[in-house]
Amino acid sequence: MRRIAPYALLILPLAVPTADGQTAPPLVDALEWAPLRDHCRNLLDGLDALKAPLPAETTRALQALLKQPPADPDAAAAAVQKLLDPCCLLVVSINPESRVKAARGPAESELTLDQERIVLVKVQNDAGSTARLGVSGPGIRAAGETGDGRWLEAAPATDSPLSRTLSGRRLEYVVLRLTAREAGKREATFRFDVGQGTQDLGFRAETPILFTVQGR
Repeated sequence: MRRIAPYALLILPLAVPTADGQTAPPLVDALEWAPLRDHCRNLLDGLDALKAPLPAETTRALQALLKQPPADPDAAAAAVQKLLDPCCLLVVSINPESRVKAARGPAESELTLDQERIVLVKVQNDAGSTARLGVSGPGIRAAGETGDGRWLEAAPATDSPLSRTLSGRRLEYVVLRLTAREAGKREATFRFDVGQGTQDLGFRAETPILFTVQGR
C-alpha cells in the first residue's frame, strides 16, 4: 500500500494514536445516514488527494460501512464516529445560537519540523451553519506569515472534493493541515469561529495544545 508524504514521495497515513489522558469525543446522535455516508466518501477521497490516507484497517472498516444501506442507521452512524474520532486533534461544537466551543480531541500532538501533518476536527453543528470554519489563535499563523511566537501554520484543507465551508449538517469532519516551523515543546491555542462575533464568552471557543515537534 502507498504510504507517501508530499514532501518526500512517501504517503503517510493520518495518525490515530490517542493522546494520554484524552477521552473519546461524545457521539452525535439523530443523524441522517445518506448525508453522513456521502460526507465520509468525500472525506476519504480528500485525504487520498492529500496523500494522507486513514490507516488501512480504518479505511477498510469505514468502506464496509459505506458500501450498502445499513440495517440500523443509528448504529452505523455511531460506528463511523468510533472509527474517525481517534483521528481528531480537536472537537468543535456550534450551538443553535452559533456559539462556538472547542475541546481537545484524542489524537496525539506530535509534529515534525517543516513536515505537514493532516488531522481531523470533529464538528457538531447544531446551528446548521454553512460558514467557513475559521482557525486562529496564539502560536498560529497562516501559510507564509511570520511573527513572534507564531510557529504553527494551521488551516483547513479546502481542495476539492473537500468543501470551503461547513455543510450545515449536524456532524462533519474538517481536515486540518498543520506545519510546525520551530522544533521542541511548543504550545498553540486553537481558536475557532464561524464568522464575526461567534466566539463564546469565556473563550470557550479556544483550547491550548502542547505539541512535541521533532527536528528533521
